[in-house]
Amino acid sequence: MGIENSMDDAPIKKLIEEKYGAATYTLERLAGDASDRSFHRIRINAQPSSGAPASAVLMVLGSPETDPDMPFLNVASFMRRAGLPVPDIFAADLSAGLILMEDFGDATLEDAIRGASPIAVEDLYKKAVELMLDIQLEGTRLKDDSCVAFKLAFDVNKLMFEFNFFKEHALLGYKNAKLSESESAAINEGFMHIAEALSAQPRYLTHRDYHSRNIMVAADGELGLVDFQDARLGPLQYDLVSLLLDSYVELPAGLVDSLKEYYFIRLTERTGEEPEREQFDMIYDYMAFQRCVKAAGSFAFLDCVKKKNRYLKYFAPCLAKARAAASARSELGALADAISVYVEELRQP
Repeated sequence: MGIENSMDDAPIKKLIEEKYGAATYTLERLAGDASDRSFHRIRINAQPSSGAPASAVLMVLGSPETDPDMPFLNVASFMRRAGLPVPDIFAADLSAGLILMEDFGDATLEDAIRGASPIAVEDLYKKAVELMLDIQLEGTRLKDDSCVAFKLAFDVNKLMFEFNFFKEHALLGYKNAKLSESESAAINEGFMHIAEALSAQPRYLTHRDYHSRNIMVAADGELGLVDFQDARLGPLQYDLVSLLLDSYVELPAGLVDSLKEYYFIRLTERTGEEPEREQFDMIYDYMAFQRCVKAAGSFAFLDCVKKKNRYLKYFAPCLAKARAAASARSELGALADAISVYVEELRQP
């Protein structure tokens, strides 16, 4: 059956045969993400009447799951009802840590823009902006209290947790900083100022990891969403920053600016209300600083704790983007300067 040596064949065979009857299949491991999950393309050979797809994706969880309404399935169900392009779930055996779902192919947005013309890149990103607005506006309009995403938010506690994660794993861990009490207090005060400002914003449904590796591009150019299980409420600017200041893709500064403007125009057109521009831009800069610092903390954690060293190369580019955001706001600049005593990647060039 072509089963990978490290995987137990029996639960997979049981999952397939309970859904599609007698069948043979092969597995091919796919590139994974930073989590403990693994992904495999499964090609199924079953009776035509079984309804089995020729190809599907098998997600293997890091451990068995006891909650039948686990966040991945819960959010997928809501997003599908909201008309958002998430994969269909074909079958699941959570006690074995297995979920069988629709195969969106191999091409992420990161892959699709590699070598593409500037016009093609811009067109794909405009599609991604429109899909983001679908999540934010249509998803929020259809709010469903049964969806876990609407019970979670980027509130002060969550934002400070992420800042403190950076402090623990990047500042104190990776950089081995020895902060004085006054330095620690000043940094904490700066973090709290940002967290309170962001938490006070109107909240919309956010994907939470809306970047080039979590947006799939089909052969016909249509987009699909993956890795959406951490969706929660937050500012409009959260997913916008995630897309435009992506840790994995360096978009030209001019394109970032034009896409930000495109988002602002389309948001105004789709809501019928134009946001106050100065406030919108301030929250964008605050969100850019917070999100990029948070991402750098995650990369330090993956390197130092999880020993996934391939992510450390994104540490400096993330903080360069945080520094760029800080340069637009004196209060952010002062905070970046305080951290940069120990984190040279945050220093002014």
